[in-house]
Formats: sequence, C-alpha cells, structure tokens
Amino acid sequence: MIENIANSGDEISLKDLILKIQEWWYYLIKQWKIIALVVLIGGLAGFIYASNQIPTYSAKVTFVVEEGKSGASSLGGLASLAGQFGMDVGGSSGGGLLSGDNILLYFKSPSLAREVLLSKYDSVSNSSIADEYAKVYNLKEVWSENKKIGLVNFPIFTITSKYTRLQDSLLQSIINTINKSQFAVSRTDKKAGFIDVTSIMQSENLAKVYCERIVEKVVERYITIKTQRQNATVQKFQARVDSIANLLKQKTVSGASLQNSSSTMDINPLYKTGTSVAVETTLRDKTLLSNIFASVTQNLEMAKFTLSQETPVIQIIDAPVLPLKMDKLSRLKTAFLGSFLFGFVFIIGLIIKKVYAGMMFN
Repeated sequence: MIENIANSGDEISLKDLILKIQEWWYYLIKQWKIIALVVLIGGLAGFIYASNQIPTYSAKVTFVVEEGKSGASSLGGLASLAGQFGMDVGGSSGGGLLSGDNILLYFKSPSLAREVLLSKYDSVSNSSIADEYAKVYNLKEVWSENKKIGLVNFPIFTITSKYTRLQDSLLQSIINTINKSQFAVSRTDKKAGFIDVTSIMQSENLAKVYCERIVEKVVERYITIKTQRQNATVQKFQARVDSIANLLKQKTVSGASLQNSSSTMDINPLYKTGTSVAVETTLRDKTLLSNIFASVTQNLEMAKFTLSQETPVIQIIDAPVLPLKMDKLSRLKTAFLGSFLFGFVFIIGLIIKKVYAGMMFN
C-alpha cells in the first residue's frame, strides 16, 4: 500500500511538472511579438557593432637561430699560445639571450619597444613609428582635446635627442598597450627552435614595419652579444700586430742605415767595430720581432676564423607580405549572437517577472 501511495505521488509530481511546463510555454507564446522584437533588436545591434569595428591586420615573422660552432676544441695549442698574450681565441659566447624563455621576455622589453617606436617609420616621411601609431589610433586627437597634454610628437631618436616627461609617459602608455594586446612572441617548436613574432594593428603598413623592425633590432643585439668577447680579442690581436709591424719597420730602416754607414766608413777600424756591433744587435732584434710578428699574425687569423665560426646565423623562414591577413568580426555571426543574447536575457526576465507576480498574488 505504501508503494502505491509513493507511485501515486510520483505520478502527481510528474503531471504537475508537465502542466507547469505547458503553462510557461503558453505564457511565452503569448509574448511572442515582443520577444521577436527584442530578438530583432539584438540582431540589429550585433550587425551594427560588427560593421563599426575597425579591421585589424596580422603581420608575422618566423625565424630560426643557428648557433655558431665553438672553436676552442679545434684550436689546440694556439689557444694556450694566445693565452700568453692575454687573449682568448675561442669558446666565448654571449650567454643565451634567445635561449629558453628569455626570448619571450626580451622581445617585450620596454627599452627595445622604445627604440623601435622612436626609429624612422619609412624612407619617405620624416616621422617616427610612434607618430604613425598615434595617428592610426587617433591618439593625437584625444591628446589635443586634453588641456594637460595638447599636441605631442615623437621625434626620431638621435644622440642629441631629449624627450620631456610627458613624451616619456605617453610613450610608455603606448608600449604597455602594444605588449598587452597587439604583440606576441611564441616558440612553435622548442626542439627545432622556430620563433614566431606577431603584431596585430589597425594599419597594414604599421603592423608590418613594427614586426620587421623589432626582429631586426633583436637579431642585431643578439649577434653583438654573442660575438662581443671574440670581437674584442680580434681587436687586441690587430693592435698587437700593428704595433709589432711598426717596430719591425723601424728596425728594418735602422739596420739598412747602419749597414750603409758601415760600408762607407769602414776605413776607420774603431768606427767599423762599433758599427758592426750595432748592425748585429739590430739584426738580432729584427729576427726576434719577425718571429713574434709571425706568431701574433697567425693568432690573429685564427681569432678571425673563430669569430666567423661563433657568429650565429639568423634565418628568416617567413616574412610578412602585403596584403596582410585581415581580422574582422563577421556581421552575420555577430547578428546571430546578438539575437540569441538579447532573446535569452529577455525570456529570463519574463520568467522572473511572472514568478515574482505569482508570489505576490499568493
């Protein structure tokens, strides 16, 4: 008997649920005109929103870094010989600027972005990339309407360039915006070492120029860091070679002069003896300098070879080509999404209103 009562209760609950759903359905059917109007308004709002959105353009550079070969293992005794002169002819490296996740941080360095933004935009105009950015995003109009800011330009950076506090502040704001939502760096394959650099902006040319310029600056700095020690070694060897060559030239001239004097003044035995000693001393010094010159010259050539071996090679796999990929909201999809959101929110509002009215009536 208890089971019969439970089954009867379940049947009543299910029946009440079905009746309640029918009641809500009929209620919403009666409101179909206003619901349809709201859905139409939502679709129209989505369509207008998508139409007014400014398209963005994506510029992407893909490159790979081929590290230079260390020449320390192939130098053998020459490295030890160079060490006697206080030189280092191999095994030097710049310390992993593009290794691991360092590349992700370095590409978004504010100092790097500042250097790029203050560089010349193109060969035709005399404006900087920062000026072009402010123009594309209508920032100058916004700034000019602000009495505290006014008209602001960003001159191309030179050694004598000086920027005001206001210029630095606005430039920092631009850099933060770019690094936050308009610029990205990623490794597509850590094993292969491929690096993707992408800039997304409202101007094709601006996106392309910024992306290419920042890669150019990073590559330039990277090669400088990786080869700076070896470059210093080459310069030291070159200075030694030039110095010894100058001394060797002086000894050669001095020896020739003494031999000439000895041949013309050999009548006097006392003078001849003194001259002979001077000639022998000069020849001995010349021979010693010649040996040192040959050794240092050999080390110089080896240092240059090591420098060429350790210089990394940056290969650009893909570069941005106009026209760039355009990203814009689909008006049809946005209209459909707007219709759905407006209709859903309105129906929820109708249900809440009816429930509240029923509670107040009871």
